[in-house]
Amino acid sequence: MRAVHFTDTYLPRRDGVVTSIRTLVRALADHGHPGLTVVPRHPGQADEPDLLRLRALPCGVADLRFSPWLLRGAGATGTIEAVAAAEPEIVHVHTPGPVGLLGVLAARRLGLPLVQTYHTDLHAYADAYRLPAQALRATVRLYARRLGVPHPPVGPVGARARGRWPVGRAGRGPATLHRRAALDATNLLLLGDADAVVVPTRAVLDRISLPVPDERVFLVPTGVAGRRPEPGQVAAFRAAHGIAPDDRVVLAVGRVNREKGVDLLVPAFARALAGCPQARLVLVGAVFDPRWLTGLLKSVGPAVAARITLTGQQPAETVAAAYGSAELLAFPSRTDTQALVLQEAALAGVPAVLVDPVLHRHGPLAGAAVQTAPTPEDFAAGMLRLLDDPAEARRIGATAASRAARHTPTSYAAAMCEVYDQAARRQRAGARTTGEVGQPAVNR
Repeated sequence: MRAVHFTDTYLPRRDGVVTSIRTLVRALADHGHPGLTVVPRHPGQADEPDLLRLRALPCGVADLRFSPWLLRGAGATGTIEAVAAAEPEIVHVHTPGPVGLLGVLAARRLGLPLVQTYHTDLHAYADAYRLPAQALRATVRLYARRLGVPHPPVGPVGARARGRWPVGRAGRGPATLHRRAALDATNLLLLGDADAVVVPTRAVLDRISLPVPDERVFLVPTGVAGRRPEPGQVAAFRAAHGIAPDDRVVLAVGRVNREKGVDLLVPAFARALAGCPQARLVLVGAVFDPRWLTGLLKSVGPAVAARITLTGQQPAETVAAAYGSAELLAFPSRTDTQALVLQEAALAGVPAVLVDPVLHRHGPLAGAAVQTAPTPEDFAAGMLRLLDDPAEARRIGATAASRAARHTPTSYAAAMCEVYDQAARRQRAGARTTGEVGQPAVNR
């Protein structure tokens, strides 16, 4: 079954969505299902087979690129014709930006089944960056116009009509509620007609009410291939980043941004350092807001900042060497829906400390980690627990490795083929089908 994948994020930018897509495309191809991937063009982007690169402009946020077809609807025609020439049998949309919207439009125009993966907790990101509700409402109107459908009501009336207006919930002021109402309307436009919606973990369903019935939601964890580095690669990584032989590495992998909980991690590390002076925090990931990060490092003082190493964004083989140098993975994020780094670390035998209770209980590691409250004091205590007890760290790491090993690229591709088959049968029949892949989507 030849799928065409649509994504607003791709190499050279690295994130969990990119990793998930590339893992899936390769695994499907290995099993006789070649595909096409539609991506925004980046300067210096390497050529790859079966990659359709669209003109794109920098949007000024986290190195993301904006496909300007959204502003000129006629720009979609050539892309859809190129997609049709590849003779796909199914459309798989991975992101909610302009390229993802183009995928929804392509599925409609070409009469193909539509599968969506809900990778990103949009509500959490919109709250973290305080995106203006007015801009989000304008996006809803523009998306509806490009799809040629009436735009859904946005705000208290529209959200209440869809049963998604959480009146009176603690910690949510009017601005937050209006943002979330606009995002619910966006999700309705993008997901409402999907023949199948994939969520990578239960965390999505616990946080968000998706506008699709349960029988069209499938829980499919992304498969991760283990990659153990050679000792020489680990030594080279430590030498390249000034990590001394007696340094005890606390590793964090991912964007060094506020939505990833770095503002919790840094003060927590300052407290952990007081209990373990050999600790060194190594942050592997892109820095998109250096001014914010500089202020955060200043807040903990020069002595602590000197024990924090920033490597920037790194290729996969260097990240593998980083895991090989670490004693534990610190994962302070509360916005992730799958956290592939937890699986990567586990497959390297590295135990994790995290604060997200849903990912801890229902993620691929199924509790094989240390979970703490999201406070600097508790997170520091969790890190020190593993640093102070290597035997427990090894035990947790071994359990995590065995659980992560269940989710391979091969099993991921097989599960997605089942989803594609369900979606195709539903689209052909013009009616819903019911089925479960791996684990059923829990009732919401």
